[in-house]
Order: sequence, then C-alpha cells, then structure tokens
Amino acid sequence: MKYSYNWLKELSGTKKSPKELAELLTMRAFEFEDMKTEGKETQMEFSILPNRGHDALSHTGMAREISACEGRKFSSPPFLKPSFRNGLGVEIQDKKLCPRYIGAVLENISVGQSPKWMQTRLLASGVKPINNIVDITNYVMLETGQPMHAFDIAKIATRNAKPEIIVRKGKKGEKIKLLDEKEYELTEKNLVIADSEKPIALAGVMGGFDSAISRKTTSILLESANFNSTSIRKTRTSHNIITESSHRFEREIDPNLAEAGMARAIEFVKELCGKGAEITAYTDIYPKKVKAWQIRLETSYVNSLLGENIPVPKMKNILENLGLAVKMSGKIFNCEIPTRRIDLKTQEDLIEEIGRIYGYENIKEQAPVVEVKTPPQNLKRDFENKLRDILVGLGFSEVMNYSFYSADDIAKCNLKIEDHIEVANPLSLDQQYLRRNLISNLLKNVKLNLKNFPKVQIFEIGKKFRDNKGKFSEYDHLAGVFVDNLVKETPFFELKGKTEALLINLGYQNVKYEALQNPEMKFWHQSRTARIVINNQEIGKVGEINPQILENYGIKKRVAVFGLKISVLLEMKLPEKQYKAVSKLPIVERDLSMFVEKETKYSDIVASIKKSGGNLVKNINLFDVFEKEGEKSLALRLKIGSDAKTLTSAEIDAVMKKIISALEKDLKVKVRK
Repeated sequence: MKYSYNWLKELSGTKKSPKELAELLTMRAFEFEDMKTEGKETQMEFSILPNRGHDALSHTGMAREISACEGRKFSSPPFLKPSFRNGLGVEIQDKKLCPRYIGAVLENISVGQSPKWMQTRLLASGVKPINNIVDITNYVMLETGQPMHAFDIAKIATRNAKPEIIVRKGKKGEKIKLLDEKEYELTEKNLVIADSEKPIALAGVMGGFDSAISRKTTSILLESANFNSTSIRKTRTSHNIITESSHRFEREIDPNLAEAGMARAIEFVKELCGKGAEITAYTDIYPKKVKAWQIRLETSYVNSLLGENIPVPKMKNILENLGLAVKMSGKIFNCEIPTRRIDLKTQEDLIEEIGRIYGYENIKEQAPVVEVKTPPQNLKRDFENKLRDILVGLGFSEVMNYSFYSADDIAKCNLKIEDHIEVANPLSLDQQYLRRNLISNLLKNVKLNLKNFPKVQIFEIGKKFRDNKGKFSEYDHLAGVFVDNLVKETPFFELKGKTEALLINLGYQNVKYEALQNPEMKFWHQSRTARIVINNQEIGKVGEINPQILENYGIKKRVAVFGLKISVLLEMKLPEKQYKAVSKLPIVERDLSMFVEKETKYSDIVASIKKSGGNLVKNINLFDVFEKEGEKSLALRLKIGSDAKTLTSAEIDAVMKKIISALEKDLKVKVRK
C-alpha cells in the first residue's frame, strides 16, 4: 500500500525522516518497497502481508505500528457517534455474508471539489481525486481501513417515499453497469446491494454507474458495511475486478470498524459539503456483535520460545503499546485483544508480536545445547542403500515412479481392478489406484527409454499396496528390469546372473532358483519364470514378461525382470562369513557341452555334477544356452582341483567320466564328445 509520510507523521507523532521510518518498519513489521517525493509530500510504499491487511492497510493502523515500534502508546483520534434516526429501510437476506450494515442519509449536499490538503494526501496514497463526496469515502478508507461508498438517493428506487436498501444475492441473468462503465452479468453467488427494483452496487467491490454521485446530487446514502471475505474474493475473481475496497474485504476486516468509518465520513460531509448538510436517517444492523477476546500468556514461555531473557515489564509495555489491555497475575498475562487485531488468536501470536517489536536482531545467538550421541542405526535404510550401491555397480540405473497407476495399466497387466485400493481424491486418472506391483510402471519406463537407448537396465525401490479383506497393507519391494536390443540370446540368464551376484554381494547363501509353471501374476512368462528361494523361503521371482503384456505396452523385445521382498530379506539371518585360504595348488577348467530335454532342470544338473564330482568340483558356471527346433543345448565350465595335491590328467579325466556317466544315466542328457 502507498502511504502519505506527512499523514503518518501527523497521526503517529514520529520525528523520524522517511528513510529512517522505512528502515524501522522493515525491521519490525512491513517490508519497504518504494519512495517518491514531490514538493512537500513523500509517498512511501510498503508490502502488507495478507494476515495484517485487516488493520495495517490504513494510515491509522500503520501509525499505531510506528508508535509501538518507537515504544509509545498510540492515541486514536476521537470520533463523534451520530444519533440514531429512523427513516432508512435496510434488509439483509444473508447475515453470514453481511455481518453488519450501516446506512446514513444526508441531505442538502453540495458536490464540488475537495480541499487541496485532502487531494494532496489522496494523490500521495495513489488515489485520484474526483469530487468531495467520493474523495471523503476514499479518504476515510485510507485513514481507517474501512471501505465506504456513497449513492445518489435520487437514483435509488423508493418505497413510501423512503429509500430502501436490500443486501441480497444476485439473480441468474441479472446485469449491472458498474463505475468502470462496463456491464457485468451477475450470478447467484454474487452479493449485491439493491434497491426495491434493481442492483445498485456489487457489494464490497464496486458501486453501480446508475447510482453514482454527480454534480447534481443533493442527497446521498452513505454505506459503511462489513462483508464476508470469501464471498468478496469469489465475486472479485469471477468478474476479474480488483479495487481498493475488495482488496481490504478479501483480507477480512473488523465489523466494529464500520461505525468509526461512518462517523468519520459524516464528520467530513458536514464540514466539506455545505453548511446545510444534515443526517435525516441512520440505520445500523449488527445482529451478532464481535467482542474483544482473552488470551492467557505465560511469560516464561515467551523467553523459552524466543531464546532471549526479555524482562517481564518490557513484555507488558510492548503489548500495551500495541493497544492490548494487559492484566498481570503472577507470571501470567491476561491479555484482552482489540477486535481490530483479528490475527491474534494464540499465545504464540502474542510472542511473535513481542519478538518483532523487541527486535529479532537484538536476540543474542546461542548454540543449541543437545546431547551428542550416535543415532540409532536405521537397518532398513542402510540395507536399501547397500542394494543401490551393488545394483549400480552391476550396471543398473535407479528410477523413482509414483506409487499409483491407472485402470488402463491394470488392464494391460491382466490384473483385477477389484483387487486394488482406489484413491479417494486422485490427482489425475493416471494415478487413480495404489500399485500392487512395481513392474507396471517400470515397463512404461522401458518403453520410453527404448526410443533412445538400445539397452535398458533400471531398478526401483518402493512400496506396493494390498487390500487384505479391508485391511490395507504396504510392503517394501525391489524390482529390476533388463532388456538389450543388441543381444539375440534370452535376457533371462543375463538378469539371473546379475540377481545372483546381488544376493552373493549381500551375503546370502544357499540361493536356489525353482522353475515356476503357470505363475499367479499374469504378467510373468508362463515357462520362463523362477522362484528365488533361500532356506525353503521364497524371497522373490526372476523371469521374463509375458509377450501379451509386452504387446499391450508396445514393447517388441523380450524383457526380463526380477523382484525381491525387502522385508523378508531383512528378517533373514545372514550366515557368518567364512574365509578360506587361496589354494596353492592348480585348478583345471574343463568345458562340458550337452543336449538336454526341455523338462530337465538346471538345478538338477548342478546337483548331479556336485554329487558325482564331490569336493574336487570347485565351481560350475553356465556360459552358453542354445535352443533350436525343440532341442536345448547347454555349455558349462567346471573348475576341478584338490586341496591336498596336484591332480594328474588321468585323475581329472576320471572325474569328468564319472560326472558324464551320472548325467547320462540319471538325467538322460546327451554329452557332446
């Protein structure tokens, strides 16, 4: 808001220069924005926060702040209350939207220019002078913070030769021409001031053109009212109108201010608008009066919250200078809050007032006193960070998706929509359901990344959600995806190897992979899926995505995925690490190539080799898989050696012969010679 420096100086009694005043208010209350000097007048502009719009958007309110910041009490200018007279009919149809309405009829008015001093102050405040009546309403608003409006009574429909005012909602299709000379179509949500025939003003926003003051006006109706802030905001935004009046009403003002505004306006009209000006009717409708309220403030809490030792008398002095009535009871303040300070509701609000007037820059810096100790270990977070480190080392990149997906995603994965938890207020239809798995969103990542990269290796650590008979549960999960356009072989074995490397790095042993036929989750491939088992407990799955699902997502390459249950892995007790000396004796590598039937399990082949080879078989590694016309070929690399001696060629050949014999007899494989 723009303020007149001379006006502020007159009301507050300050002796500070405009520059000093700007610095004071910036440090204590409101940020200074701009300053202009023209002749003897200086315009000062400050940024007023919305929570202080009810009192600080006025010269009186700002003067009160200046006095408090300078350590003085503010003396409000006295206003003469007009005597009540009958003769003005006012009907308020919704008292929640209009808590108070004061109307006064003044006759024998002479319309002309306002005095020079008033015009100067209006211009310094950013308001253009028009005529003495309009200037008075604007001046009172700038001085007290109460918006005012004046109607020409000759242009208002009367009933029984008396003007009648109705505060009501607009009617559908009703139109009004406002002071900006534009016509607006009203809605039932707009609050209007009307006479018995038509609307004459958009309440709290702008007056009507047809009832405006002119040179011929001799009788006026002064309006000083209070309107619901939400209603004014909706009306203003719906018609895209911003006025000084709506700016104040939107921030909620004190209903008791209406009386002071009316008294001040009547005083000016009698003084500046003709010697014969007099009140002929006055009405004040105020059904639910707002009264001052009490806040109990603990002085010890003040210093505890501010971190400063402010003397109790100093606290009391600050609050009284702000206009609060303070009574002491031991170390407790019982504060009566004036109705103009709508923002003061709790003792924390009062502490903030004490702090800012005392000066936050005067509060000494103190290092916090805290107990220094090692924080408790967050096992879950540490485990997830370890997962990330290992997976990044294996060539994966982490992604973070939303915990939601759409009904379309559910259908694409052949899942049941009734098994999902629906969000009550989704941000969009794409985020309507809580996800039951992480893979659906990962497939969308794959489709997007395959446009730019031939190879995609990504993983996500997140939560999936289940509805267990009305009881909602969430589970921590890890899921990863692998697809490579440049490699013709199946991605399953590549991802299985990376999954195995992950689990080995984590320290898990005895990991088994069991083929899973007809998996429950519909997006898994029916014959290329395996359960990951440790000590007879399933910890996850690894496999390829069902081609139908890939087609639904528009992915043309085979995609392998894995999923691990983080909570299950955390509950498993890791075996103690055992260290063995590096063998000093040589180890020989021998390759074994064989044809196997499709039903033959790789785990059975490994078990047979270990059983027949005994302790001499140090390691088994599958390095090639070939499938053609119903025939499957595997190539394994065996490491053979002894911890006691160097094996001869004959001994190694004997071990290999025993292994081959067992495979051909027990599993019906055909070893290529």
